[in-house]
Amino acid sequence: MAASPSESNSKFCTSSDGTLIYAEASGTPTNPSIVFAHGFALSGIVFDRLFADERMLGALYLASIIACFIHMHNSLLVRYDVRGHGRSGKPTTPEGYASALYAADFAAVVEGFGLHMPVFVGWSAGAPIISDICTHISPVPLRGAIAMSGALCVATSANTLKPKLIDLFRRMHVSDNAHTAFTTRTEFVDACFKHPEDVPFNIKAAWVGCTVLQTPDIVSAIDTGHRPDQGRLVELGREGLPVMVLYGTADELQDGEVVAEDAGRYFRDLEVVAVEGGSHAVFYDEVDETVGRIVGFCERVNR
Repeated sequence: MAASPSESNSKFCTSSDGTLIYAEASGTPTNPSIVFAHGFALSGIVFDRLFADERMLGALYLASIIACFIHMHNSLLVRYDVRGHGRSGKPTTPEGYASALYAADFAAVVEGFGLHMPVFVGWSAGAPIISDICTHISPVPLRGAIAMSGALCVATSANTLKPKLIDLFRRMHVSDNAHTAFTTRTEFVDACFKHPEDVPFNIKAAWVGCTVLQTPDIVSAIDTGHRPDQGRLVELGREGLPVMVLYGTADELQDGEVVAEDAGRYFRDLEVVAVEGGSHAVFYDEVDETVGRIVGFCERVNR
């Protein structure tokens, strides 16, 4: 049973392979809905600032992977951590990160909270989950999709990675050097923000804490096992699936211009938003513009 607007609950949704996906919710779900997928090594707590915004609370029913859901007038907040992250199950073999399983996780949370045709927002490494959903769920249960600081076209995603991210990711695989492991995680979190020195300590500490939950063996298993295929997604793009590429022009980790150029080859209904001066965590540093663009996109595709 769904919680009333004054109640909250948390639960584990069981995916197709038995992996438990942590989810939490408060409020009463209605449409329209939007699902957010967090990025590499983190969890849905990264979206705290975005989901505290009154315009989001008043306009949409939101979900974030972790998934956060908020609905029109009555706020419903649902969060689920992507497999291998946060409080969700963490398989240690590559087989535990097959593309179909990411789609199954999404389906389990959608079913658990009664969502219908949400918009999906994948941030950073969360963006490839759009391809997972389109490949393995039919009919495709999406009203539209947004790649936020992440690659929409997975076939060319390596071209969007900047040297700093490639170096950090390489060092995240190191398992025999504690100093490297911990300093790399701090550097990674700092690189997400425009001015990391101005980010409150408790926020950075929480983000770094999430990365510690993802040990090098899990990082390697995800890197080896998760192989999304963009084929069905680009077919839908040619047919008119609404998509948005949203990125910050000062992103130190991912090249949004390359993402947009690649997407332009396939998607007939493509909206590109380059947030001037925005960082990798554009939803944190440039929350006003990010919220406005996301709300506008969702209102358009749900008309």
